[in-house]
Amino acid sequence: MPDQSAFAALFPVRDENVKPLQKLLNAVGQNITKEREVLMDKVEGLLPSTPTRPRERCFLEFHKLTTVHFLRWVLLEPAMDAEGRRISASLAFATDYDGPLNAHIDELITVAGPALDAIFSFCDPAPATGAIKPYLLAAQRPYEAFYRGHPGRSAQQIWGTSNNSEEELRKALGKGLDASPPPATAEDAVTRLRRSAGQSGWKSSPNAGEPQKPSLGSRSSWIFAGAVLLLFVLLSPSWFVRCVVAGVVVLILLILFIGLWGTILNLLDRRDQVRERRLLDQHGPPPDPDGSKDPYVSDRSRRRLMIVTDLENRRGLIQNQMTHVVNIKPGRMRLATLRAVLWAINLLGSRVFVEGKLGDIPTIHFARWILIDDNRRLLFFSNYDFSWESYLGDFIDLASDGLTGIWCNTTFFPQTRIPAWTIIPRALRLVLSTQSRTGNQSAKRLFEQGARREQEFKKWTRDHQVPTQVWYSAYPLLSVVNVNNNTDIARGLFESHSSAELSEWLRKV
Repeated sequence: MPDQSAFAALFPVRDENVKPLQKLLNAVGQNITKEREVLMDKVEGLLPSTPTRPRERCFLEFHKLTTVHFLRWVLLEPAMDAEGRRISASLAFATDYDGPLNAHIDELITVAGPALDAIFSFCDPAPATGAIKPYLLAAQRPYEAFYRGHPGRSAQQIWGTSNNSEEELRKALGKGLDASPPPATAEDAVTRLRRSAGQSGWKSSPNAGEPQKPSLGSRSSWIFAGAVLLLFVLLSPSWFVRCVVAGVVVLILLILFIGLWGTILNLLDRRDQVRERRLLDQHGPPPDPDGSKDPYVSDRSRRRLMIVTDLENRRGLIQNQMTHVVNIKPGRMRLATLRAVLWAINLLGSRVFVEGKLGDIPTIHFARWILIDDNRRLLFFSNYDFSWESYLGDFIDLASDGLTGIWCNTTFFPQTRIPAWTIIPRALRLVLSTQSRTGNQSAKRLFEQGARREQEFKKWTRDHQVPTQVWYSAYPLLSVVNVNNNTDIARGLFESHSSAELSEWLRKV
């Protein structure tokens, strides 16, 4: 199975290099052609005079990157942290990729070495000649949580340039199914589709993988564990009673610990609200009605929001991107809480939510959270389908507990109340009701308010978004649902089906 992973690196940028670098990145991002390349004449006047300056017709040929799903460069301009200390500008470089990291970096250098040298020459320090690989690896930042919408599938398997991607197969099958005369029965349709696949010359990608399945232990391991437990109960009833008593004691202690922790967080939240109100009184409102409420962001003006929205909903694409950066509230307790929540989300994202949905959200290709600037800020990257409004709406309606659990530990987030002494029963009720869509939905919530304060949450999100100057997708015309459906089509082509399964499979074609 191809291993999908995430690489991110941050590089300091001197103040005098912020504007020149910003112009270069804007030129790259705004001039990616339909052939997925950036021509030299679009950026030539913005490049530094270096020995490794690109001299070919193309500055960047994204289409030659076979291991990349998504790639971005984002310039994080100077800002201040939650305690008013200055944070210098930095350049973030991130990819979602297949295979080993070393092989991925080697491909980046082979395909785009001169372009990498040119862009990173604005950073401090700039890479030494011929040393771009150690330069990238030294600046790597690990993620705290990482989610994949279609794990196990390589970029070439999803959308390859040769005739072995699952999208090419779907197109070939579609043409075969539309040919005259129409098939008389479902079995005739399958026979025709199998013939069409053969005639098209389609072959499965050499690095094709299988979809990942939820993994909380195999059925046999649970049966074995149950048998061992039953054996102990039969051989030593007193041991079982002691274990039950110990379990009850641990549960009581856990409830007490989480209750006290949540109570303290609620008290800290009140203190933070007072501090934030004082900051707003001190710095005043933003210069524009649509400007950022947070006085510590790099740019409070409406101009930043206009740039962010202009980079969304690009013509001809169904995918979108988000880069979001916000200060973490001061104190070790906030940082510890944030890390614990992100650890849980990373665990669920890698073990449970592996079939195309984060919770119930079916539109996220890749998402990750990274602590940056000595754990003073939280950086969030997302590659998703459709509009920003629908994306935020899905999060609010279907995953507000996760949102609130993470970002209630950051500044100016909508007021949140943690039901400290009832959160464990609420969590158990939530787990037991995941397969049910009935009942009182409010009773299934972990947190109160927070992201459910919809308009406040949307405004807070916009306040802390930053422009993604360069964003590349290897398959910009496919949604998460498309990718997973294409895999189902490819896997089911030569499998035997019942009548109901056959009808369901043909609907996907």
